[in-house]
Amino acid sequence: MKRIGVVVALLLVVGVGLVLSGFFAGVAEEPTVGDVADDRLIEVDGDYRLWPYTSRSRTVEGRTLAINVVFHADAATTRAAIEGDAAADWQETDPGEAAATAGDDQIREFVGRDWRDAHSSLRYSYVEGPTGGVWLAETFELHDGAYLGVRDHLRAYESPDGAYTAIQAHEEYYDWFRLRHTVPDIDAPATRLEDEFIESGRANDVRREYRGIDGGRSDGWLSVIELAATAALAGALLRRRTREAAADLLGRLRTDAERHAAAATLGLALGVVLVGVRFAGVTLEAALPGVSPKGIAAPLYLVLALGLPALVVWRAPRSTPEAASVAVVVGLGGGFVADFAALGVAVPPALVVHRVALLAGLGVVAIGRAAGDRPVAVVGLLAWAIGLALPLADVI
Repeated sequence: MKRIGVVVALLLVVGVGLVLSGFFAGVAEEPTVGDVADDRLIEVDGDYRLWPYTSRSRTVEGRTLAINVVFHADAATTRAAIEGDAAADWQETDPGEAAATAGDDQIREFVGRDWRDAHSSLRYSYVEGPTGGVWLAETFELHDGAYLGVRDHLRAYESPDGAYTAIQAHEEYYDWFRLRHTVPDIDAPATRLEDEFIESGRANDVRREYRGIDGGRSDGWLSVIELAATAALAGALLRRRTREAAADLLGRLRTDAERHAAAATLGLALGVVLVGVRFAGVTLEAALPGVSPKGIAAPLYLVLALGLPALVVWRAPRSTPEAASVAVVVGLGGGFVADFAALGVAVPPALVVHRVALLAGLGVVAIGRAAGDRPVAVVGLLAWAIGLALPLADVI
């Protein structure tokens, strides 16, 4: 009876978790905006006032993230200032190529900023000048980091008169269970971009201006960078992200290993597979620059979707139901924590709840297999499949 109660509780966690993850995802959406009113435009420089947002379409209803950085320079000068001079190791990336480099440069990927061309979903911004309003497509995009890991992503929009270049800077990471990027923050990447110009000799002035920008995840402030007339264009500063939190994975995976060796092995394998998929994705990006990152992600996703439950089905019968379920929660849960900690990103509540639901689903599989109860294991596998299907259907 105690085992039945645990199974029922885990299934309730799956159901409630999936419902809440969809709920949280829904409330995170930005409200729609009306027509571009005059008081929505801000003065920057030159003859064109800026609508300080990006949009999925040439309408304000498609508003997404807020513009958070402005360079008082045209797009070519701005891009040159970000990328550095000829002596720096900046490289242009073909469409679909990730932002990792091969050989010794893989070490620098963890400690150095490496801005490159980015190619992603098209976003627009809007300006209004003497002849009326104009919707602008991106003038250029750059990213720093790996497509299948975490990266800073810049979208640049040059004003029609070339007086300024507006930047939308955000942090994004690849979510293996959604097969697309998630944006946790826009403030930190803007600050990192600022820091590259402070006391660098490439800018005469770096300052913050409060513009009262509302929505689009903005805090109301705009970073303004006045480039030096003769910029030094030195190489970029060291990346601030660290991977210190990843070391915590070892401690979590050693829990009760002596008493439940088989369960500990299962937990270790689950965590290693999850973190290993992330590492493999970033490594393959560097080794196969001509292959689309999505082409690399597809087979690795199958490793997660099929490999994780296969491990539980295979190893759980060698443990007690209690030990097997704990191994799933500690091992895979520790893998989730280590993955997000290594990326250095804030996790939206919807995704936290969704991961808990996935853990509960595999926990039910582990109990069913360890107890030799096939119907319970099948129910757990069904819960796992539903948990994978919902984000692919864009419900979560």
